[in-house]
Amino acid sequence: MTIDGLGDTFGARADRAAPEVSFEELVAMMPEALREVFPPYRWQLAKLWELDLKVEPVEIADLVWMFDLPLWQLEGERFKVTPHQVAETPMNFRAHYQRVMDADLDFPINLVAYRGRLVVLDGVHRLLKAHFLRRRWVEATIATATQLKSCAV
Repeated sequence: MTIDGLGDTFGARADRAAPEVSFEELVAMMPEALREVFPPYRWQLAKLWELDLKVEPVEIADLVWMFDLPLWQLEGERFKVTPHQVAETPMNFRAHYQRVMDADLDFPINLVAYRGRLVVLDGVHRLLKAHFLRRRWVEATIATATQLKSCAV
């Protein structure tokens, strides 16, 4: 899992301001709500990008449930900010809001089909920007859980 733009390996550089921890430490500190959502394996974002996955439109309404999850850090503490919080009070979360506004929608978001729904692996800032712009669809790649496992570290 990445929590949007998290570096090359989940757990290696899990965000830009939080201290580095091992994958095991990261999973241990992760709220239960996130552990239930994301596949429990360590994988590399670069390997995910290398998969031959087609880009296809995905309805944003199918992904907004993720906006209620504490995906982002705040002042070095992981899992403190939800995308909804940034949307509702952007001036309280200026760094995340700026990342949302700077997000390049020319790049697809990366999803995995896991436990019967689509989960954003990389691209939550892009997804939120598309939502801000009132788009109905976002370009995405969709990996299976097996394909994601092939990106293991």
